Amino acid sequence: MTYQRSAISVREIELQARQQAESIGRECLPGAIKDGHYLKAGSIGGERGSSLVLNLAGANRGMWRDWSNGDQGDMTVLVEQAMFGGDRGQAVQWLKSRLGLDDLDPERLKRVRAQAARQDEALEQAAAREAEAKKRGARALWLNAPDTIEGTPAARYLEARGISGARLGHWPGALRYHAEVWNRDAGVKLPCMVSQMILPSGEHVATHRTWLGRDARTRLWVKADGADLGVPRGSAKKVLGKSRGAFVPLRKGASRQTMGRMRRPETLYVTEGIEDALTVAMCKPDARVIAAYSLGNLGSIEFPGAIETIVLVADRDDGAREMELLERAIAKQQARGHRVQLVLPPVGFKDVNAWLLAGEAA
Repeated sequence: MTYQRSAISVREIELQARQQAESIGRECLPGAIKDGHYLKAGSIGGERGSSLVLNLAGANRGMWRDWSNGDQGDMTVLVEQAMFGGDRGQAVQWLKSRLGLDDLDPERLKRVRAQAARQDEALEQAAAREAEAKKRGARALWLNAPDTIEGTPAARYLEARGISGARLGHWPGALRYHAEVWNRDAGVKLPCMVSQMILPSGEHVATHRTWLGRDARTRLWVKADGADLGVPRGSAKKVLGKSRGAFVPLRKGASRQTMGRMRRPETLYVTEGIEDALTVAMCKPDARVIAAYSLGNLGSIEFPGAIETIVLVADRDDGAREMELLERAIAKQQARGHRVQLVLPPVGFKDVNAWLLAGEAA
């Protein structure tokens, strides 16, 4: 007997796809590598790399995010973007065929829908529990560290980057140091600078981690991926908790008010990295300065209306993809009513901290 095509919903198809997240993910991202409970690729193009991360377990199974640009979505979006150039209709039809959901008899359709309803409710509850647990863990990591980095390897690391606590006046309260923080790549606990990440409301939702180690030749404190500790290049910095829309607050500016208590129009200086933000803070002591972690995240931060102008002190990345991310972040903030000014280091310098180390920034 042949049945008419079922009226199964996209959501019900999505929930079935999440049960096969790894196998479908590998079809979408042929160069991806499995790393624990994640499948990692360089981008939606599927090449090798680690920027795009697909969850394979837990409440967020089947959810992915590209940390280089902030793009994210579920399995349907992954198939849509990776295999069909953004054509959602083709993606849904492919998933239906891939999952054997093209033609369902009434009884099987009823079972699939009942299973999807149970799964949806369980996922919602698990996601809420997981998000809360990560938030508590992020807060605990930061709160259990001494409330100043003065005299610690974190301060020594920043000083080696040309950043002076004396010139800043004091080390920002958002920065703390923990002597032992687990690093999965190295398989051991390592020294770590832990930085508070907050929403514009002031809520602490995530903690940024910069693992540290000593350079074997100079004995200076450096990022752990440069200290022969088993940490892959580019993996010395990670975030614990939900960082979307959050930032590291480093200077409150002349008003000395938190962002949530601002009453008058202000200018905000924004960088990607903490080191660049501290460089700006040294050069402009009365400026309000934050580190947004990434260009993709910058576009997600919903600043209050009192932030009249955003001065984006960006890295000099001349690749087409990086320029697209930069333009997208600027456009998102302009759409929220903020004026955006772009500042780049001179040609030949990757970022303002590199410019500082060359003795040119002032």
